Amino acid sequence: MMMNIRSKSVGSDWRREMLVGAAAFVLVVGGIAVCIGWLVGNAALIQLRSDGAPMKFNAALGFIALGLSAALLCNSMRRAALVCGLFAGAIGALTLSQDLLHVDWGIDQLFVRAFIIEPGSTPGRMAPIAAVLFVLSSIGFVTLSIRSSRTSSTFVGLLASIIAGLSATSLIGYATQTPIAYGWGASASIAVHAAGGFVVAALALGALATRVEEQFSPLWLPWAGLISGLACTASLGAVLSHEFADVPTSRVPELTVAIGAAMSILMAGALQSRRALAGALANSAQSEILMRSILEAAPDAMLIVDTAGRIVLANDMAERQFGYSRAELIGNGVERLIPEELHGNHARYCERFAAERNTRVMGAGRELQALRRDGSRFDVEIALSPVSLSDRSFVVAAVRDITLRRQTEQRLRESLEEKDLLLKEIHHRVKNNLQVVASMLALQAAKTDAPTVQEPLEDCRQRVMSMALVHEKLYGARDLRRIDLGELAREIATLLISEGVGPRITTKFSVEPIAIDIERAVPASLIMNELMSNALKHAFKDRAQGLLSICVRRCEQGRVCIEVADDGVGGLHADSFRTAKTLGMTIVRNLTRQLDAQLSVGAGPGTVVAISFPIVEVQDK
Repeated sequence: MMMNIRSKSVGSDWRREMLVGAAAFVLVVGGIAVCIGWLVGNAALIQLRSDGAPMKFNAALGFIALGLSAALLCNSMRRAALVCGLFAGAIGALTLSQDLLHVDWGIDQLFVRAFIIEPGSTPGRMAPIAAVLFVLSSIGFVTLSIRSSRTSSTFVGLLASIIAGLSATSLIGYATQTPIAYGWGASASIAVHAAGGFVVAALALGALATRVEEQFSPLWLPWAGLISGLACTASLGAVLSHEFADVPTSRVPELTVAIGAAMSILMAGALQSRRALAGALANSAQSEILMRSILEAAPDAMLIVDTAGRIVLANDMAERQFGYSRAELIGNGVERLIPEELHGNHARYCERFAAERNTRVMGAGRELQALRRDGSRFDVEIALSPVSLSDRSFVVAAVRDITLRRQTEQRLRESLEEKDLLLKEIHHRVKNNLQVVASMLALQAAKTDAPTVQEPLEDCRQRVMSMALVHEKLYGARDLRRIDLGELAREIATLLISEGVGPRITTKFSVEPIAIDIERAVPASLIMNELMSNALKHAFKDRAQGLLSICVRRCEQGRVCIEVADDGVGGLHADSFRTAKTLGMTIVRNLTRQLDAQLSVGAGPGTVVAISFPIVEVQDK
């Protein structure tokens, strides 16, 4: 299990896992070797140097527990790692409490009897500094086992630097043969391989405290360098003070400590600068990866072109769309993607874009085409965006293949043309049928001499002709959605007067071009037909001539007004429309309600009848 250093967490760094796995292996194997040495009585495994202290059996057990905790954390087995970390901490805490409280808990020789005893030390008891380092190491592993966050990682990283600094002090003492550096006063000395084991444990803690996204440049790294440097400086100062104890006038220890402290501070600053640089490089790399990912994920062909017209970057869609490989595109001019006869137009577009330098669609409203490698052409739409990097300028071109869109638009245009033709044919046939009905009514009226029969038939014929007029205008119109109400009023009046309804009449028109839909045009035409024919029949009795005024205008927001005025005998009132039983008045009343219209009657000279109704004016396509 210990050797399986493959992390189960997704995205973990293999280098960190290798370091933690190696440290765990050294701790466990080293601890087992010392335990075997105590069990078989092999002093060489217990005491590496004759002038050094032996590693105690309990200390060896502690290192095995720390190594197992590191390996378990590397494999995301947090609960088991917590148990091992607590076990190592318990060994250190119980040992330290015996020295502080001057008691003997009976744990020093609980497993084996000590056969190597240092002068002045308790048999089998590890050095107090070793117990302190076990407690600190345990706190680090327990913290990582309980919670993994940026705060906890920073705390454990600083703790690891303290452990490394204290243990490195002892190693320097052994290297310089200065017992005061590893003996820690009158207390028992820490073994050289125990000091090395804590350095390894500190490395494991530091690696585990380094978060994957920090890329071996954690937040606590400069502080760790400072703490470790100051610890080594203090150890070296103690060694030099011991060496120069007989030379009281020497300032070598003080100068060495000052230089070491300055170097530690400089090292911390360098580590901070390296961390900032690594962060900047990582952000730059991530930005580049993000930009390339966006370019590759774009649904359009993306080309980045320099001021000389050479392609400097192309995405995968550009390869598929144009048929060239990326190596064939980059470094070549963009003109190879444009039909030869369009090179002149392309040059003018580029000059215009260079003069304005704003994001827009190239050749908006024009037919643009691109050229594939096999010589085939396809319709495109190009969006251009200027980009400036340092002293260089580029243009980002998004080229979209709109062949399918153009084909769809063509099919829609053909379909609309077919529907327009069909609607015109329908209006034409309706108009013809209405004219047939009008002719039949005229023939029926001609077969009788009774005015009581002729007049109703003639009125019906005029109404049918008014509706036919609407369909006739729609048949000849460019836009089948609308009809000009003012022009319709003019033609209805002209039709009635031309058929000799009433005396000789002079017409006066004041009409505005107002487009309305057919749903309102038909009832409006019938109402105008009734009002005009009523004026022609009744307003000019016993007169040879008269004046008929037709006005069509916008009277207020969203409403249209139709006024039919004459200079005849007058006498028509609003009550006439509400109470009259004639067919014409009934038609006016019903159609007025249908249009949600308002009707008013004004006086003299003659009569003025006005209606207003709401419309939704049809806009141009």
